[in-house]
Amino acid sequence: MKKVCYQLILPTLLVLLISGGAFAADNEILRELQALKQRMVVLEQKLIDQDAMQQPAADVAIAEQETASVRQIVEEVVAASKPAITVGGAVRAQYSVKDWSDASQDKGGDFSFDTFRFDLNGSIGDMILSAQYRFYPEYDFNTIHHGYIGYNFTDDLQGQIGVQQVPFGLQPYASHNFWFSGAYYVGLEDDYDMGIKLLYTPGPLSITAAFYKNGELGDASNSERYSVDVISSNKDGYAGSQGAGNGESNQGNLRVAYLFEHGENASSEIGVSGQYGGIYNDNTGNMGEHWAGAVHLNGNYGPFNLQLEYVSYQYNVDNPAGSDDDIITLGCYGYSWGAPSDADIGIFNLSYSLPVNWGPVSNLTFYSYNTIISPDESRFEDIWQNVVGMMVTSGPVYTYFDIISG
Repeated sequence: MKKVCYQLILPTLLVLLISGGAFAADNEILRELQALKQRMVVLEQKLIDQDAMQQPAADVAIAEQETASVRQIVEEVVAASKPAITVGGAVRAQYSVKDWSDASQDKGGDFSFDTFRFDLNGSIGDMILSAQYRFYPEYDFNTIHHGYIGYNFTDDLQGQIGVQQVPFGLQPYASHNFWFSGAYYVGLEDDYDMGIKLLYTPGPLSITAAFYKNGELGDASNSERYSVDVISSNKDGYAGSQGAGNGESNQGNLRVAYLFEHGENASSEIGVSGQYGGIYNDNTGNMGEHWAGAVHLNGNYGPFNLQLEYVSYQYNVDNPAGSDDDIITLGCYGYSWGAPSDADIGIFNLSYSLPVNWGPVSNLTFYSYNTIISPDESRFEDIWQNVVGMMVTSGPVYTYFDIISG
């Protein structure tokens, strides 16, 4: 049955960022450099006094230049060693009307406070850190979105360890709307897991390799999470959800992309992605497997953005007797559902960005996002999703007007 939801995502407000001076680290190197700076000031004055008594004016000027250069170097090193930490966040509310719900239509829709989030980002020298924690009052839970530390080995090579985005397909999103694409609901868009990642970005080439020990929570039975993962239980489940006892383990990812420039206002990123990992079953004690592959195009052509992606995935799990092997249980936001264990996905997204000058409103983005999921098992029908809408940008406030059907 076709379902349509008319939704207004009211302001996503980014909270004021705060300078990280108050978060100064008790850093041994920083203390030594500051002490060195103080000693330099004393020595500089002594040298200037001695030189003024013993040397001509020209030599004194040269000495002053040299000490000034040393002072500048010390100050730059000290400044570079200070942590640059910012704190931020966002709040989000939504108004929605569901055409399949008589109660929603009778009430004229529902208006709810959707999300509050807290962000922490920064760097200390070549060390970096990023974390985000989210609260969902409507779903009555809170969870980590991401949290990792990293190191910039060179300008082109960065390492990250912790909960971070899995490198797969269109990044950072295969969509620009509130609902994401259909790939999100099978765990193949904006997925976050616990592991280690290396990013190599020499110019237009981007190579990312990662290893993930498990999902972001480490507990496959808990569906109170942001991103979609394999869930071992069917608590609060629907659409064929089954408590088969499966969970993600030991997953490897590789993503390679290249950005082609077509003049000043046009570019095309073409990329391929691969993913392979284990699916451990708590009930049987055996390890199954899953894999996924994708090719994508992310094109920016003046005001237009075109996103194309083809994905193929498969779960081969060792379920206990009585479970349906053609269904894999996935979950997030406190819910679980059944999805085809073997399917292909096609994504076609098109958006248009229109700059405006209407008081606080600076931009309108119009979009149509389309996903079709074609299961390999013939007893399942194709799944399709369409989202048409508009995003309004007003400074740090983003408002989405979406109509989703499928």
